[in-house]
Amino acid sequence: MGHETKSQTRIRAIDERLSRLRAERIRLEAHLSHTERKRDTRRKILVGAAILAAVEHEGVPGLRTSPELLAWLEPRLTRPHDRAAFELPKRQTKQQAGV
Repeated sequence: MGHETKSQTRIRAIDERLSRLRAERIRLEAHLSHTERKRDTRRKILVGAAILAAVEHEGVPGLRTSPELLAWLEPRLTRPHDRAAFELPKRQTKQQAGV
């Protein structure tokens, strides 16, 4: 028989959909990986800049853990974009604080 059955047609359509979904998944995973690499690079740049500034001014305290590093960085990161790289909350402006 030269004609496909309804089941064969449906199977072929499902296979095509699966192929498109797999390609979309690969694209999304690559985008996520790229975004995370950019975020990691941004964090490294900010830590390095904060350390260089501290070395020139007050020195760098002994930091042994990630929470200690974040606590040290928290007052030094003022721009919302920089704070977001470390998932720190937005800083209140003087107007928001009522000053």
